[in-house]
Amino acid sequence: MMRAVSGERGEGKLGTLFALVLLAVMIYMGVKVIPVMVNSYTFKDFIEEEARFASVRRDDDEIRMRVYNKARELELPITREMIHTERSNSRFDIVVSYTVPIVTPVFTYDYKRDEHVSSPLF
Repeated sequence: MMRAVSGERGEGKLGTLFALVLLAVMIYMGVKVIPVMVNSYTFKDFIEEEARFASVRRDDDEIRMRVYNKARELELPITREMIHTERSNSRFDIVVSYTVPIVTPVFTYDYKRDEHVSSPLF
């Protein structure tokens, strides 16, 4: 017959449970947050490219429509009115400000982005 050692208390099970819950929360948040961040950075890369090639495209409405279509493709909450372009003799600017709500069972986080891209015209 084995005798229990008097110093053992069974605390390891609670620590393991806490670690598993923490891991599950981190995975859940990663699934919710990472796609939004990837789409936001993809959108920023796209508007930087559009600003770089603005000298080739003569129509600002065409650029705004392309930016709007990309936002729809990436499922970002952007309307046509949120996309502002400005062309001067030497620069082309695109400004887009938007907020993506990340909804969780406990709270809703507003992921705010203010994209301002400026590129020289050649």
